[in-house]
Amino acid sequence: MKSRTAFLLLVVFSLCFPSFSFAQHPPAADDDLTKQGFACLFNGKDLTGWEGRSGAWEVKDGAIWCTGKELSRNWLIWRGGELRDFELRLKFKYVKGNSGVQVRSKEIEPFMVRGYQVEVAAKDKMGLWHHSISPAKHRSHLATAGQRVRLAADGSRTVEQVAEPAMVQVRYRQDGWNELIMVGKGTRLTQKINGVVFADLTDEDAEYATSRGLLAFQDHGHGTVVGFKDIWLKRQADGHPSPN
Repeated sequence: MKSRTAFLLLVVFSLCFPSFSFAQHPPAADDDLTKQGFACLFNGKDLTGWEGRSGAWEVKDGAIWCTGKELSRNWLIWRGGELRDFELRLKFKYVKGNSGVQVRSKEIEPFMVRGYQVEVAAKDKMGLWHHSISPAKHRSHLATAGQRVRLAADGSRTVEQVAEPAMVQVRYRQDGWNELIMVGKGTRLTQKINGVVFADLTDEDAEYATSRGLLAFQDHGHGTVVGFKDIWLKRQADGHPSPN
């Protein structure tokens, strides 16, 4: 009798809450991304596919974290190939220090990366596109929050301030996880945080613009603590055409 009652309760519960399931399925969002041609770059358990300085990076609670033990800047590099045209989606959480997400970049020394970076820092610093280990002064700040910027072939900048920095930065969650979407298409690079475009860069600088390179995360050292998880990539070139 008790087993029959339990069975009936389970049936009623299932009818009232149809989304509930005892089976172990990946989140629907993951299924959707896979169907759209995205590949998951992080297994949530270890650093398989990634390489960094020993002791600088760790996996805990399903995310990649800077350990905060390094005194000098270094990068964790994804070894799955180069990015050309792409869409990258991930979640990040800032605790302290300074970090960044690197795309279309070059490893110039072991775990030292030069190239395009989206800043991960305190709220009033968010929205920066810059050239890490900048090869020239005009490359240090390429675009900041609320800006649409074009760099011409000679390196000169045309800047449109399409939104006040604080108006976009308010969407950034200082104490929680944030969704970052980065898109590279031709000479254009955009960053979107929690559904809002933070900065839009078109780089046609004949000397320094790059159209392909590495994906990496930066640890700026000196106690930096930042986490990354749910890392998905769709490559649309270099032998990885988009299905759409």
